[in-house]
Amino acid sequence: MPEVPVTTTNDDLPLAAAADWFLLLAEDDSSENRRRWQHWHDAHPSHRWAWEKVEKLQSLLAAAPRQAPHVLQQAERNQVERKVHRSQSARRQVLAMLGVIATGGIGYRLASTWQQAPAAPQIDWIVAAKGERREVSLPDGGRLWLASGTRVGIAYDAGHRDLYLDAGVLQLTSGRDPQGRKLRILARDGVIRPLGTRLTVSLFATHTVLAVQQSAAEVQPLSGSRVRVEAGQRVLFSGTASGRPETALFPEDAWTRGLLTALNMPLTEFAERFALYSGQHIEVAPALAVRRVSGTFRIDAAERSLRTLADGLGLRLDPAGDGWRLRPR
Repeated sequence: MPEVPVTTTNDDLPLAAAADWFLLLAEDDSSENRRRWQHWHDAHPSHRWAWEKVEKLQSLLAAAPRQAPHVLQQAERNQVERKVHRSQSARRQVLAMLGVIATGGIGYRLASTWQQAPAAPQIDWIVAAKGERREVSLPDGGRLWLASGTRVGIAYDAGHRDLYLDAGVLQLTSGRDPQGRKLRILARDGVIRPLGTRLTVSLFATHTVLAVQQSAAEVQPLSGSRVRVEAGQRVLFSGTASGRPETALFPEDAWTRGLLTALNMPLTEFAERFALYSGQHIEVAPALAVRRVSGTFRIDAAERSLRTLADGLGLRLDPAGDGWRLRPR
């Protein structure tokens, strides 16, 4: 699936997706990826428009000075070197060039600036180590909490306040900006606009969850309609669609206090959440997928919490590598 969008207007989102598809196909031009790309390409006229820019970029590079193809060749090398988390710099380079084509400025770039890649925003990356929760103060007075293993980029400039969620979970309490710059969270599956708010964003393997604790926020999936989420609501979305906002039945931000609260939660979802917040992998035997969990568990005391869970459900908890395995007794 295409990953993190770098720009957020309705016109730019297809360009972001096109850049992602270009890098993905450069890494692995398999028949399956081609099939998925074709599905994306045919899904909307804006997708076809964006891909035309990719094809135009490729043809222009073929006719450009010798330095020009080096930009995309380097992007492809960066892509191969990072198969799990795609190179953000490579992606921004491709997206910037696509943006130049879309606005008619390609002639100037070919004439004067092929010797170096387009300038990328200055991003300060912050990482919470495994098992760590980290609090970060933002330049505008806002505050971030990062769960275990979370990686966030901070890019504030004259026009925007951008946060790049590359992996993990964050909670944002937004600050008041005297300059009135737009605040955006750019994640794998779309772009979130906080509206004077406190919220959490969680990246799971197949989807993203936005939960709003205060005020409101809007989410724009990479492809799909924009959705507004009010305080007390949560929404699940992927790169291609968004669900409907629903009432949050448990506090999505409990992890900031070292807790995970579950209310009739499927055991597999509980295990995924516990692993996401604590940094400890939890394997659940397939036969246990239908089991449900309710209660409050300390993520800072993982073994004790998981043994309490196992005892309550009549299960067996065994060490498994750097994590745990739940299976029937």
